[in-house]
Amino acid sequence: MFEDLAIQYVHQTEGSLRLISYGIIIAGALVAAVFQRSTTELRRAPYFAYVGLLFLIATASQIVWFGSIPAMTGGFLWVFMLVDVVAGLGVGYALAIIAMARSRDAYGHARMAALAFIPIANFWLLLTPSKNEVSANRTPTIPLLTGYLGVLTGFVLLFTSAAMGAFIQVETNRMVAAAANDPAMQRVSIDTMLRGQGLEETLHQLAAEVPSHRIDETTTLLRVSGDGTTLRYVYEVSTNPNALPMSMRMGLVQQNCNFEVIRLVIEAGATIEHLYQRTDGVEIGVVTVTRDICGY
Repeated sequence: MFEDLAIQYVHQTEGSLRLISYGIIIAGALVAAVFQRSTTELRRAPYFAYVGLLFLIATASQIVWFGSIPAMTGGFLWVFMLVDVVAGLGVGYALAIIAMARSRDAYGHARMAALAFIPIANFWLLLTPSKNEVSANRTPTIPLLTGYLGVLTGFVLLFTSAAMGAFIQVETNRMVAAAANDPAMQRVSIDTMLRGQGLEETLHQLAAEVPSHRIDETTTLLRVSGDGTTLRYVYEVSTNPNALPMSMRMGLVQQNCNFEVIRLVIEAGATIEHLYQRTDGVEIGVVTVTRDICGY
């Protein structure tokens, strides 16, 4: 159950993942708001440095996803999802604690801590001067987090987290490109797509990844479409034959049935259609491949 949930988690759109991550951070913050009863205060410079540190921790936690492909193969992708969720909860919890301390320092109460979780408005909480220059409740900080040095530390941490995020993105793209040329990784990818998104969405995505291109001197693949549970390839033949040779039909069926990646979607119930037409649009013939035809 957890593995299926993790597969659905990683196959969310980028926008959905952002919303989920934000929701997890908010959940951690709410836990802190309910259970934290501290009266400590935090000035601007150390608050900024701590925020930079939390950004760095949140970014660094994404490195675990470098092992996502072996995790999919081994069936322990849920562990990575758990790490991601726990990291998000922890960052939200810690951010709420320091935001409440900053709010008490700036306004005399913790209610303005909510500003830390609102883009643009968070600068209001960050830049508001301390209400009192001296306070018995103020959290003691090391020199590295105090005054101008604390501001510099915050910028260094934020810059480091941004650089790490860029590195993670580049490395992720490299891994995806490498997996696209690895049959074993292709099988894992198709299997997880089927489990996470279902057959129809998987076929739709497979179709979108195949560009129009020339097959040989006389045949061009015009387009590939995912229509329900049917993956349809449409070809144009320049020699204008009257029918498809039987040997060609047999070869296409054998190729599709034996190709591991296509076999996975056929076994899941997909129908593969290869439609050939002349340059004037007249249909020459259709080769259909199903689970029954392959004998699975």
